[in-house]
Amino acid sequence: MIEHWRNWISAFDRAVDSDDWDNLRPLLADDASYTVSGAPFACHLVGADAVLAGFRRSITNFDRQFDQRWWFGVGVREFAPDVVSARAMGVYRLANKPLLHFSAHSQWRFRDGKVAAMQDCYDVCEADVQAALAWLAQYAPHADASYC
Repeated sequence: MIEHWRNWISAFDRAVDSDDWDNLRPLLADDASYTVSGAPFACHLVGADAVLAGFRRSITNFDRQFDQRWWFGVGVREFAPDVVSARAMGVYRLANKPLLHFSAHSQWRFRDGKVAAMQDCYDVCEADVQAALAWLAQYAPHADASYC
C-alpha cells in the first residue's frame, strides 16, 4: 500500500505544479471521497469529479496565494489492509513573514489500487493548528482553503 500512496502523492504534487488535475483521475475510484474535519474549511466530497474540483479550488484559492509551499508525510505507515496513515505536514512561505506550518492526521484508503477515500483531520486543540489559524488571520486573511 505504501507504494500506491507514494504514486498518489507524486501524481498529486505534479497536478499542483501543472494545474492539470485530470492526470489524477485514473488514480481515483469513481466513488472516491475526501473528508476534512476539525477546521473552518471542513468538507465531505463524494465522487472523483467533486474531489478533483475541490482540490483545484483549494490549491487555487489558498496554496497559490503563497510564494512557496511544501507538503510531506511524517510517520507514514500501513495502518490496516488497504489503508495508509500519516501526519500530513504543510509549510508555506509568504514574502518576509514567518513561515506558516501546520499538520493534520491523514488516511488514504485504497481499493483495487485506486484511492477510494481520503481523510484529513485537523485538531484545533493542537498548538500548531491554533498558531496557523492566528497566522492566517494576521498575514493572509484573503487565503481560502475551502474545497467547496
